[in-house]
Amino acid sequence: MSKCTTVKFTTKFLIVASGENSAENIPMFPGLESFPGDVIHSSSYKSGKSYSGKNVLVVGSGNSGMEIAYDLATHGANTSIVIRSPVHTCTIYFHWVHERKFVV
Repeated sequence: MSKCTTVKFTTKFLIVASGENSAENIPMFPGLESFPGDVIHSSSYKSGKSYSGKNVLVVGSGNSGMEIAYDLATHGANTSIVIRSPVHTCTIYFHWVHERKFVV
């Protein structure tokens, strides 16, 4: 038995960061056609400057989605991210960087 949670987001802008290698893919879902704000694909994203102080929802947590969300937050947008499945993070520790001795 699967669990399903419904969450309602209210935002003026929607950025879709889905599609492999910049191949634009904006999936259709109920309500998208009547969404009053801007809907753009990550391949059309330029800067978070024009989104300062605005509510923005980023769909997707791949490289593009996370970089765009970071840029939006840096420029003062109220940024939310929605993803399809749980995110797993892994800290990478490069021993050779920390163990290397630098001679000055």
